[in-house]
Amino acid sequence: MKSILICLSLPAMLAGITVFAEPLKVKPGLWETTTTTEKKSAREPSNLDRLTPEQRARIEKKLAARVKRETSDIRACLSEAQIRSGDAFIGKTHRATCSRTIKNQTSSDLVATVECSGANRMNGRITMHAADPEHMNGTADMTYGAVDKLQLQTHSEITSRWLKADCAK
Repeated sequence: MKSILICLSLPAMLAGITVFAEPLKVKPGLWETTTTTEKKSAREPSNLDRLTPEQRARIEKKLAARVKRETSDIRACLSEAQIRSGDAFIGKTHRATCSRTIKNQTSSDLVATVECSGANRMNGRITMHAADPEHMNGTADMTYGAVDKLQLQTHSEITSRWLKADCAK
């Protein structure tokens, strides 16, 4: 999965929510966002503690080589309504099996959780911080897959900056 603006694309899978908290104090308009995502398997061998230091080092090196990092940049228009509702940061979805909850929201910080059940299980936490009306940063930590099966974990670092009020062209 490409990590195209984690605060807009990945959360597009998430369920709707009504926001009663104060919205982040950021400007509507055209925003540029850089997202760097690290993906890795959530399961590690359970016998690492029984290996020799040399064996363990080899296994840990192989595990580290499996970690994938992707960086993407995108520009997106955020409306005042999207900012007010929180959809600009944690998205909307059409998946009935997903729920999302804004745990905390102030004029400068937003913390939300996501949970999707069914065949494509997913859960995680999204945080966004508005340093000022023109700059945001955040993280998204997600786990995909059932607990008893192979899981994928992602950690994304998000940096956004406001470009201009007019989104045309």
